[in-house]
Amino acid sequence: MATDTLPEEGELRLGAVMLPPGRRIVPQEGPGEPVAWVTTQPVPDPGRVWSALSDAHLETGLVPVVLTDGEKEENFFFSAPDDLAELDHLDPASVLGISLAPPEDGKLSMAECQQILGSLPPAPIGLVPARRPADVLPTVGWRTIDRFPTSLPIAAVLRSWEARFGARLLDVGPGAQIRLLVERPPRSAEAAQRVAAEHFAFCDESAGQGLHDIPGIAASLVDAPVWTCWWGRNVGPDEQPADADERSADANEQPTGPDDQPASSE
Repeated sequence: MATDTLPEEGELRLGAVMLPPGRRIVPQEGPGEPVAWVTTQPVPDPGRVWSALSDAHLETGLVPVVLTDGEKEENFFFSAPDDLAELDHLDPASVLGISLAPPEDGKLSMAECQQILGSLPPAPIGLVPARRPADVLPTVGWRTIDRFPTSLPIAAVLRSWEARFGARLLDVGPGAQIRLLVERPPRSAEAAQRVAAEHFAFCDESAGQGLHDIPGIAASLVDAPVWTCWWGRNVGPDEQPADADERSADANEQPTGPDDQPASSE
């Protein structure tokens, strides 16, 4: 990890972007090196700042991520970094246990993307030395509640979503939640159904609406510029959370008609 590219603590200007003072985050676990630089106060208009910093990534080597201001953990639950060398050997289809949906071609308009970015409330912004947005989570050692022991399987899927749908990590938190800005979302119900199966196998709830069934997820994905993934679904005292093998098997049951209902995670 190129920690030498991390800014020093204090105010920062990157190109035309002026950021408020920030600090380096050194997780309690791991080798004792900083994994990110994070502003110490919320940044106004963080979506557009994220966009400008993303455009400068090739020059700076830093990937921006918006960090939800509601986090109570001062280190944003960053932990020991994962070994990115292992990530190159992970197959997203194997991680999900299903065949992958084909890539999408049609892009959202610039206005649609800017509308989403302009709607984000003030929040801290982190800068992470990474090759691409999908590598941010393992670089900072981010963890889900209990689904994946490391962020490497998550990053393998995010790399694939970057390539197929132009989905880039936008923000993290609160808790084990991430949101992606998606340039090429599915445009039809049929296409969304296959992408929904991937979400179903990937996370506990989708779309920021507590969705964990394929039809509901699919309906939320058509033309959606933002994908939300959350881990750590609460369960009742008599209910056991589905493990990855069970959910992957369910996700393989693709509905074939309006009367066919895929298995739910509940």
